Amino acid sequence: MGKIRSKQYFEAEQLLEEISSWTEDEVEGLPRLYREKAREFRRLANTGQE
Repeated sequence: MGKIRSKQYFEAEQLLEEISSWTEDEVEGLPRLYREKAREFRRLANTGQE
């Protein structure tokens, strides 16, 4: 189980790094749910709660 979780954490970190690099235009082009979650993550990251 530890290897699976480690892989999932690595994949999640990669995704969060990618989201951080997106422009607002790229975020705007996402479906509503993903757009909201991307903005929520960015807000949390900007306040240091990542």
